[in-house]
Amino acid sequence: MIGVDAPEADAELITILATFFKTLGLKPSDINIQINDRHLLETELVKVGFPTDSVREISRWIDRRDKLSPSDWEEYGRELGVTPDQLTAVKGLLKNDNLWKKSPELVQAFKALEAMGMMEYIKYNPAVIRGLDYYTGIVFEAFDLSGDVPRAIMGGGRYDNLLAAVGGEPVPATGFAMGDVVITLILEGKGLIPEDLGGSPAEVLVTVFDKDRLLTAFEFAAELRNAGIKVACYPEAAKLPKQFKYADRMKISIVVVIGPDEAAKDQVTIKKLATGEQQTISRREAIKFLKNGKS
Repeated sequence: MIGVDAPEADAELITILATFFKTLGLKPSDINIQINDRHLLETELVKVGFPTDSVREISRWIDRRDKLSPSDWEEYGRELGVTPDQLTAVKGLLKNDNLWKKSPELVQAFKALEAMGMMEYIKYNPAVIRGLDYYTGIVFEAFDLSGDVPRAIMGGGRYDNLLAAVGGEPVPATGFAMGDVVITLILEGKGLIPEDLGGSPAEVLVTVFDKDRLLTAFEFAAELRNAGIKVACYPEAAKLPKQFKYADRMKISIVVVIGPDEAAKDQVTIKKLATGEQQTISRREAIKFLKNGKS
């Protein structure tokens, strides 16, 4: 996602990935997406005594933790100048499952993920670093849990400085990369290779009227997904005409609007883009309406 600077956008991307795994038939016991905040970890490393100019190197050392034996990893740390007290402090940070509460970005992202109904696929892991220096905030990796040792499937995160670093304009961005061979092997092993790899675009776009209605939009999108409706949710608050144009470009014929008036009455407005016809009904009725294909 390019040009979107918000933890909710990171959460929307992670939800898309979790939905992809779920659609393929992979369960939370098969796959999980582990999340961390690079900025949070770097701040905590400074607090336990690492100089600011060494934090990136220490982060790369932490990223090697699961790739080396415990003794080799500790020896690598000693070669970098990590003291015994610092080693103990780092191990404490990596065991702190509540550390995320210190990160406003992770708090917002987890609220959004919960609203989108995907928390069963999500896990906080303070040891997820992503070794590349261009990551600037939330980072994540998906792991196959079916073997004795978790196997990485994909990874990504926020890289707000990357485009500027290669000569472009400074633009906030978040993205990911996935290994097609690994995911194919996992699906083959579980007998989940789809017979038809083709897919249609989302049938419905849930718009975000304003920032105050962001989580409401995510929640309703999750309700539609759970009802078996192919749905996309716009990742940020923007002018409705912009969101309608996006739906049109993506060949999504129906949009859902939840403004202040609708939210107050637990209603939504359903609009057909082709004709401009629209109606306002309760959320429960809207789910039935869209599921039955009466739109």
